Amino acid sequence: MILQNLHTHSLWDDGQNSTDEMVRAAIAAGLTSVGFSGHSPVPFPAEWTIAKEDLPAYRAEVRRLQETYAGRIAIYCGLEWDLLSEPDFTDCDYVIGSIHHIPLETETINVDNSPEETKRYLSACFSGNADAAAKAFFAQYGALAEIAETDIVGHFDLITKFDERRHFFDAESPAYTSAALEAMEALVKKDKIFEINTGAISRGYRTTPYPSRDLLAALNKMGGRITISSDAHTADGIVCSFGLAEELALSCGFKEIWNYDGSGFVPVGIGERK
Repeated sequence: MILQNLHTHSLWDDGQNSTDEMVRAAIAAGLTSVGFSGHSPVPFPAEWTIAKEDLPAYRAEVRRLQETYAGRIAIYCGLEWDLLSEPDFTDCDYVIGSIHHIPLETETINVDNSPEETKRYLSACFSGNADAAAKAFFAQYGALAEIAETDIVGHFDLITKFDERRHFFDAESPAYTSAALEAMEALVKKDKIFEINTGAISRGYRTTPYPSRDLLAALNKMGGRITISSDAHTADGIVCSFGLAEELALSCGFKEIWNYDGSGFVPVGIGERK
């Protein structure tokens, strides 16, 4: 049973509930610890991030929650740091490193905006070559791997967010597979933890988590580490499909997940209560 969720959002960024509501939902769901991972500011207008000037207040709010709920649940202050953001990790217990964009000379593409936007950028920016888009996306993980402060890799194959309804990418093509595995290898060499992320399930876009089963099986063979999180943007999504994520991890050969304990990441056997 998964008793920790380190990937959550609130009204500080693009979540729909207050931090207190998220904590109370975590307690009600039986979690023993929860972490807030607000989106880091990016260098262009974006309503889904924490404003740069609000970061100190965000961190102070999480510390307030730690005092308010002491003895009931452990609360950690994290950040979902976007590769395009400035590297400011002040007062963070942990950092999730994520890639949401493909930066081009003509524009910066948001890869998880909508199916319509995915169709547009594949046509307008990659001449319909989805493998080229995938290569450009996954190539960025080499830079993310070099950021020492990032502990967790967020939603690794995010570009497939809309593929269960609209087939944009061929995840079995040699070009796609090569790009993804090369990125994965770079991250594993730097000992990053990959999250099994159920966020797109709670938002109705997918029925399975990120990364895909094939990529998770490859990660296991590489000796990679995992954690499980719901990327919750609402209180009712705080433990979305955790059972499914556990089953997927086990089926791919994983025996343990890595939880944050307040000072670092420790292994916990899947099915253990900790």
